[in-house]
Amino acid sequence: MLIFAIESSHDDTSFALLENNKALWMKTITQIEIHKQYGGTVPEIASRLHVKNIGILIRDLLKEIDITKIDLIAYTKEPGLIGSLHVGHMVANAIALQLKKPILPLNHLQGHFYSAFIEREVEYPALGLLVSGGHSQLMLYKTKDEYEIIGETQDDAVGEVYDKIARKFELGFPGGPLIDKIWQQNCNIYIDTFTIPQTQNEFNFSFSGLKTHVINLYNNKINRKEKINIKEYATKFQNTIVQYLKNHMQKAIEIYKPKCIALVGGVSANFAIREMMLTLHDKVYLPELKYSTDNAMMIARLAYEKTRK
Repeated sequence: MLIFAIESSHDDTSFALLENNKALWMKTITQIEIHKQYGGTVPEIASRLHVKNIGILIRDLLKEIDITKIDLIAYTKEPGLIGSLHVGHMVANAIALQLKKPILPLNHLQGHFYSAFIEREVEYPALGLLVSGGHSQLMLYKTKDEYEIIGETQDDAVGEVYDKIARKFELGFPGGPLIDKIWQQNCNIYIDTFTIPQTQNEFNFSFSGLKTHVINLYNNKINRKEKINIKEYATKFQNTIVQYLKNHMQKAIEIYKPKCIALVGGVSANFAIREMMLTLHDKVYLPELKYSTDNAMMIARLAYEKTRK
């Protein structure tokens, strides 16, 4: 089966072709440089740019393949920015109508889970840790049709906290890669953590308290006119995030005994978190870096899993 997929939930416009779990072609146009000047994504600008970028991708798609060979059109229905999602929805429906092919609306977060299994098979039950700019979840797949969120953030997402801390430290945007780079250079010097957050549900996450604590430490230094060691604060912040995620994963693995685990989402590109995950289980699946951020290939992979016999 040849699947064509569209992803437009946030600020990346992406098309992909997947045939029987073999990745054939993908192209993604990112808006990150445009939104960087605002310190975050501006929804109205994102929507307008999706309209422009999808036109470019349609021309590229027509150069790659005879679109009449497509068997199924898949697209991201939810969650995401309403305007951005609407652009993908309209284009997917127009193509499906023109080709008289079936169309499949899909969940962006489930797509992220399957980003770790592009050209790979899932061994169920599987446990996924989704960490991104908008979401933080523990996802348990007992089978391909039986899916459960066993834990999620109660406030900020982990990637969102990285961005806010980096903005406070005047490091730039997006914050995750910048803090991760500082961590890699200083993790052997600063090995402590800040206080590990707690939640009522042992598998839920809460990052806002940690964010507030670090920002308050920074502000107190400013108010006292004391020198601030950004390298120390950034490294200890990431130490705390890694340990917090590790604690959750270890508990979940002990209880649910998955056959494999996966780290997915934009923050899955983080070096420290990837290295930590590799220590937790015999079978750990990490997405290729090009599939860690929002992309259409993960939507195509989800469509393949949902429609396969």
